[in-house]
Amino acid sequence: MRNFNQKFRLRDSDRHIRLLYTLFLLLMFVGFCFSFFWAHSMTGLSPQGIAEHYRGSDATFGEPMSFRELAEITHFHLFTMPVVFMILIHVMYLTNSSHLLKTVTTWAGFGGVMLDLLSPWLISYVSPLFVLSMLIGDTLMTISFLIMMVVPLYDMWVLGQPLMGGKRPHES
Repeated sequence: MRNFNQKFRLRDSDRHIRLLYTLFLLLMFVGFCFSFFWAHSMTGLSPQGIAEHYRGSDATFGEPMSFRELAEITHFHLFTMPVVFMILIHVMYLTNSSHLLKTVTTWAGFGGVMLDLLSPWLISYVSPLFVLSMLIGDTLMTISFLIMMVVPLYDMWVLGQPLMGGKRPHES
């Protein structure tokens, strides 16, 4: 079976398809920004704030997250995050970037997702030191997302000449 990305490239597509992918990437960026600001408001993005969010704190009268709360959060994120990253990586694989960049971005993205899903359980039931695994996972997800957003946008809008179609006909 042939690889899905050997015939179609983003930069070969017409303006409407490129606009569709661009709007998707921009909406995903808004979603990532919203998640970042939400996490900052909940935890301050500090190791202590993250640990207190999951383990509770006497200083803020916060209760530790229950097994049920963790299961609910994990259930939702376990179904959504891999799908979002699979779509973003799919878009990345439609670019003309190197195989190495695509592979590293894939592993970093999914590695970050796995750490992000596992870390709340480790923080809550093992040690607050696992805040570091959450921060590493979030960093991997953020870097890979930025790559998966910037590279396709560059490929679609900055690189001018399509690979397969010769000179692009007048687009209307």
